[in-house]
Amino acid sequence: MKGNKGEWSELYTFFRLLSDGKLFSADENLNQTDSFVEVVSIQRGDSGKNLNFKLVDGASINIINGDTEEVLLSFPQIKAKAIANGLVYEITGTTGISEKSIETIKDLNLTQVADKSLGKGDINILIYDPVHGISSNQEFSIKSFLGSDPTLFNANKTTNITYKITDSSNNPISEDHLKEVNNIKTGHKYIKRIAKLAELGYKVDFDSYDDNTFKLNLQVIDSDLPKIIAHVVKDKYVSKVTKITDVIDKLKIDNPMNYDLTEGHKFYEYRLVNFLVEASLGMTSKAVWSGKYDVVGGIIIVKPDAEILCYHLIDFNKFKQYLKNSSRLDNPSGSKMGYGSVYRGGGESFIKLNFQIKA
Repeated sequence: MKGNKGEWSELYTFFRLLSDGKLFSADENLNQTDSFVEVVSIQRGDSGKNLNFKLVDGASINIINGDTEEVLLSFPQIKAKAIANGLVYEITGTTGISEKSIETIKDLNLTQVADKSLGKGDINILIYDPVHGISSNQEFSIKSFLGSDPTLFNANKTTNITYKITDSSNNPISEDHLKEVNNIKTGHKYIKRIAKLAELGYKVDFDSYDDNTFKLNLQVIDSDLPKIIAHVVKDKYVSKVTKITDVIDKLKIDNPMNYDLTEGHKFYEYRLVNFLVEASLGMTSKAVWSGKYDVVGGIIIVKPDAEILCYHLIDFNKFKQYLKNSSRLDNPSGSKMGYGSVYRGGGESFIKLNFQIKA
């Protein structure tokens, strides 16, 4: 059983929900509300088997073969709590997950950390809504703060954006200046490189998206979104604004799309928050986005103190406000993603910058 901290956090969530038997909702500031749903059972695919972990009488859990309905094993609910508490201690510690914990988990018919049978979702729960008296089987995505801040929109080479570098006469950067800029290799080097280009009198203008699928996915959400994102990414290195709330405020000042803002319409906020929602519910840069949500239940958040809260999609406005409040632009590795250096090609000069969001 191997996995990173995020994947082990998914297994922690699994045992914590079995232990608690309830999943509380969060408000827009990630504080617990009085609203909750009951956890009836959790379905899990493991090594080709369909397992159903069903809560029984508020005291025990039956592991049921999902194909034959045979009860494979029964264990006390308090054991799920002990496993969850142990995992939190080891996930947040420095020694990693112990062999003792792994063997205890394996004894419960689990052989892998993550449930790889799901799509975008990380956990499949049969919940009961006591207010409306409705049971439903729903997938949830899990975002954990136990390790490091979770990534909302993952970076890779397909999220690189290319910008053209020109001087006042529309000429490319000189070889001497190219070397001078690329020789900046100390802390915050990409911010310093963009600043040096401006100091040397060069303009850095959006040219293109390196990956057409990523660009078209953005256009599915809104036709102006590729240009808005390109402006935001470059401005991150100019103004050092990274929090999405601040990014939105800055966009209203810059107004790169020349929208009519006189009546108070929230053009930029609406488009960026819609992107955050689509990203959290299934959109990536690599696959064609159809607008079909793979996660139908909502998002489970594992807070730094290991408390578990949820945004159901029925609480859509709270969910959107949370994404707006918590999201920020991030800087992935330039060497891994292939961005941040000035280069020449076809008689012109360029620099690539990368787009990633954490929440």
